[in-house]
Amino acid sequence: MFVNRLTSQVGQVKSLIQYIIQRMKGHRHHQPTSSVDDDEEIEIEEDDDDDDDDEEELTRDEFNLNKIILAVTRPGKLFGIRSQNGHIIWHHYISKIAPFDSNGKDKLLLFVMRTTAHIGLDPQCLVLGKSKVNGKGLLYAFNPVTGAPVADIPSSGKNLLYTVLQASMFSEPDNNFLKGVLILDDTYTVHTYPASYKKTLKTFLPTVFFHTVNIIDGEILGYRVVNNRGKIQTENIWSINMQQNLQTITNVLPKRASEVVHSQGRVLGDRSVLYKYLNPNLAVVTAEGEEPSLPSQKTPSNFLNVYLIDLISGNIVFHATHRRARGPVHVVHSENWVVYNFYSQKNRRNEMVILEMYEGKEQSNSTAFSSFNPPPVPMVMRQAYIFPAHISTMAATITEKGITSKHVIVSLKFGGLLSLPKAFLDPRRPVTPTQQHMEEGTIPYVPEIPINMEAIVNYNKSVYGINGIHTGSAGLESTSLILAYGLDLFYTRVNPSKMFDVLKDDFDYIFISSVLIGMIVVSVVSQKLAARKALNRAWR
Repeated sequence: MFVNRLTSQVGQVKSLIQYIIQRMKGHRHHQPTSSVDDDEEIEIEEDDDDDDDDEEELTRDEFNLNKIILAVTRPGKLFGIRSQNGHIIWHHYISKIAPFDSNGKDKLLLFVMRTTAHIGLDPQCLVLGKSKVNGKGLLYAFNPVTGAPVADIPSSGKNLLYTVLQASMFSEPDNNFLKGVLILDDTYTVHTYPASYKKTLKTFLPTVFFHTVNIIDGEILGYRVVNNRGKIQTENIWSINMQQNLQTITNVLPKRASEVVHSQGRVLGDRSVLYKYLNPNLAVVTAEGEEPSLPSQKTPSNFLNVYLIDLISGNIVFHATHRRARGPVHVVHSENWVVYNFYSQKNRRNEMVILEMYEGKEQSNSTAFSSFNPPPVPMVMRQAYIFPAHISTMAATITEKGITSKHVIVSLKFGGLLSLPKAFLDPRRPVTPTQQHMEEGTIPYVPEIPINMEAIVNYNKSVYGINGIHTGSAGLESTSLILAYGLDLFYTRVNPSKMFDVLKDDFDYIFISSVLIGMIVVSVVSQKLAARKALNRAWR
């Protein structure tokens, strides 16, 4: 017993020394990690003199800044990448998998079914695609830490006996803290992975819904999941025809399920509250088309339609049309606001539009939201701004509690990643600020959004061919993690409201400690002197 205790304490001392050394080194922004094009086979060279970091075991840091990045390429190669330095921990080639065709883009679906937070249970992820042989579904479930497949999955992937129309991960875990993946096939039957998750799913019926987008026919369909004699099937409850002969659907972007909204409203300068319209089932749909040319026009006129649609009821909450506008259109959907961009052919410039939705100064229901009993039509505030650069893609920062101010991460064509404060994209920016606007801290209106080169988070390390940006939360509320992926990979962290929950590197520990020790000494001495004085007074 004594030997075990001594060994344990020696190990704790060793861990303490390593921790102190790491804290003294501090966090460094790592160099961006570049990857080859998705169509090419990726070769990995193993050096004999690897760094000590590669030999260290994967451990969770106290602020959850160290992550394993999961990346899957178009040919089906899967990578586990260390976020600290970009080193590849493991890789695996799924030989039989092929990507889906989503809006003209090849896409493989990646789901995190269980994280490392559950002691005694291995984390689990899932890659879903289609078979190269017959075009039917194919999945590969694996441990994201080691890359090893789970027990019932072969290394080349598990073939499904149906064609996949839609797939999503259900938010409720089972008894083993595993979130199931719901797969809708071409006969509109719902399958689950793992199969045992079907029992958990049945307890939530019929409050489960699906939607499908048919770009060829220009239709968006909504379904309710029902239990039909032991089979989990769907029934159509609404449909929207987007008139394919006039316009083509280019984006369907629902809200992020893991996003946390901290503030339910916005405090105005007169101390009243403007309550946010927080509909978790809202999706942004964009459609582009051409109008027939008029005799006065030489070429047809392009247009852009933007819809806000409730995916449960099929209700169109808001609709806007932009004439003489064309894409590519990139959309950010967060909380109660939507940001999208387009190219204005009329003014020959890039424009960025902000939509903010509010219920008003009275909140209809602060505890629950139902799409079948929604609040009144929201008040939509909107404003357009000139953006002086071409955009590749956009994303919004996300934090653990949602307290930190939002930034929009914009990937620029010239290779920069711009961290743009949401305050610049405010539809309430006044031309002439009043005293109330000043109390709110609203920025005066300027038609052009400036690009501050100090806000380029990748500094002089240009990243090109960015297809998407993924943001995640860390253990620090002030910190949001960013991964830009495409032809290049770039990972970093940003602090939209600065580091308000961590002491600065130049914090004077010695001075503060000296002051505290001095105050303790003074209080003890004062207590002794006061007691002696009281004793002498009592003897007189």
